[in-house]
Amino acid sequence: MRLSRTVCGVLWVGLPAAAVAASVGCGGAGPAPSTSTSEAKGTPMVSVAESCERQSPGVGAKRLVATSREGSAVALAKSGDSVLAYVADEDTRAIHTVNVDTKQQVARSAVDGAPAQVLVLEDGRVAVTLKNRNEVQILEPTAKGGLVSRCKRVVPTEPIGLAVTPDESTLLVTSGWGKALTALDAKTLSTNFAVDLPREPRAVLVDDDGQRAFVSHAVGAQLSVIDLKKGTQQDKVRPLDLSVKRASPFSSNGAEKPRGGAQGYALAKSVSGPAPAGGEKPPISGKAVDPLPSKPAPVSKAPQGRIFVPMVTVEPGDPNVRSQAYYGDARDGVPKEAPIVSVVDAAAERSMTRAVMSLGTPLTEECLLPRAAATRGSTGTLFITCLGVDKLLEVDTRGADPSRLERRRWSMPAGPTGVAVDDAGGRAIVWSQFEAKLSIVDIASPKKGEIVSVAVDYEPAPEVAAIARGRQLYHTTDDLRISNDGVACASCHPEGRDDAFTWSTPEGPRQTIMLAGRSVDTAPYGWQGKHGDLKTYLGNTFSRLGGSGVQGAELEALIAYLEKMPAPPEMVAHQESIAEGKELFHDASLGCASCHVGGEGVDKVTHDVGSKAFADLDVKFDTPSLRFIKGTAPYFHDGRYKTLEEMLSAADNEMGHTLHLTAGQRKALASYMETL
Repeated sequence: MRLSRTVCGVLWVGLPAAAVAASVGCGGAGPAPSTSTSEAKGTPMVSVAESCERQSPGVGAKRLVATSREGSAVALAKSGDSVLAYVADEDTRAIHTVNVDTKQQVARSAVDGAPAQVLVLEDGRVAVTLKNRNEVQILEPTAKGGLVSRCKRVVPTEPIGLAVTPDESTLLVTSGWGKALTALDAKTLSTNFAVDLPREPRAVLVDDDGQRAFVSHAVGAQLSVIDLKKGTQQDKVRPLDLSVKRASPFSSNGAEKPRGGAQGYALAKSVSGPAPAGGEKPPISGKAVDPLPSKPAPVSKAPQGRIFVPMVTVEPGDPNVRSQAYYGDARDGVPKEAPIVSVVDAAAERSMTRAVMSLGTPLTEECLLPRAAATRGSTGTLFITCLGVDKLLEVDTRGADPSRLERRRWSMPAGPTGVAVDDAGGRAIVWSQFEAKLSIVDIASPKKGEIVSVAVDYEPAPEVAAIARGRQLYHTTDDLRISNDGVACASCHPEGRDDAFTWSTPEGPRQTIMLAGRSVDTAPYGWQGKHGDLKTYLGNTFSRLGGSGVQGAELEALIAYLEKMPAPPEMVAHQESIAEGKELFHDASLGCASCHVGGEGVDKVTHDVGSKAFADLDVKFDTPSLRFIKGTAPYFHDGRYKTLEEMLSAADNEMGHTLHLTAGQRKALASYMETL
């Protein structure tokens, strides 16, 4: 079992979000002591105070645009006449400050963990999510562009997304692995409330009147809507369905099952901005076009009250039918994974995007791994960064699917994970994590303007540097060595996790398995345990995907990444609540620990436990690892069980002996398994 840690004098291993929120306030005590950093080198030093308030009001940069209230890997601020970019660098564990006008780095401020997003608050303070430490940190700007720490707060596991309400009173934080949204007081970081969410929440934004929060999810075609108004039931989370059907003259009738979705990492909303200085050429549907240098009619702005969700629609196939090819079903010209930008009417809480179409073919540099988005108010266009093809896209937001209204695209350094727009300056600022470069893109030019990339002071930890090449390969799309339809390893295993799909294959239904933290000491690999090592298994995977295979040093680099990719941070249930479950798990009469050796190990044997699905060819399946099982629902090779308790209560298989347990005992057993 992974180590737990003490927070506010209490040992936490992982209660629901609301329970954690009620406890991490430490009975009204102030935030935990924090550290701050020197200007240039990031040398840690003791903070002068534990308060979240500014110690030097009026000193340093302020937020560039008042309406920029969503976090990203890059955020913009104004210092005198200069525009500064704050960059969250997970590899270096630092926030880089770059002067966008002089195109020079002016400071590097170390933080206490891996920063996922940064957000500049109204008074110039900078909020940072430390995803590997389960903390939010508040920093204060200095006169020279650096940042010093003011306070921290523990939040549910793996904080990622940030947003602040229009009145600047409430800071919202999403927790990916912890499946939660936490509302903090923006001045003190005291917890107002927390709610449990569906799997893998990522980006968050607040509507213009500050009444509701919208949260995207890396898996599942949905948004979550949460009421923020005082007195409402914040524990009532409303799902907003983003599934779509195919738009094709050959499509079947309305009975066709909607496609699922994944890769919902980013959110943006329509905003107002200054009028454009000159006209731009309207887009041609489905094609990337360069605006003409002349002065055509100006582009009309997108309607207000729209939320844009870059994602990927997925057709995993019918699990009751063995597919002809491996993994999913491409039909009527629509690939099994196709990019889309869902347009949501915020007031009505409904998606206006009902269908997906594909005007191209595989291997045409589609945006299959969208990671960040920002709107430009003066034109109503949307900018999206795309891993895999390393592009920045500009799309028109006036259509039902802006991904098919592409206007321009720019090549970026590898790994673009963040974008911010300086509308007044006519610039898009893009952070590329894999090459550690900040790019300043001229978006004011009627043609594709120039790009200037600034290399930051990059000093990654040795373990990060060792897997850099493998990480890049893992996220590469349109590589015929990996697949014949453009998908990357990260398409089905985002961040080394799973996409929550059960795919149809020639052998039967197969649920995507989690890789992060599970690749070492769990051989043989595959649901039927046919591959004794990762090299053999990867070769077979490339073949099943129609790829020619990765060889030599690059294959070794990919294996190194799979073995060392960051696992989710430690989860958290109160220690006392899992003691009974642990005892049950290791009870020989139940048989759990005999196959799942020691809880986290496996017996390396295939078993027939009566789990054969209708479309399965074989009856025996490899014992899967239970590591991180809390975050990998649904369960079984065909995803038949939505929860662990449902699986432990099932009478249609012979796995273990749990049917005689009481409901309370099964709940305790599931609670223990969720800590593995």
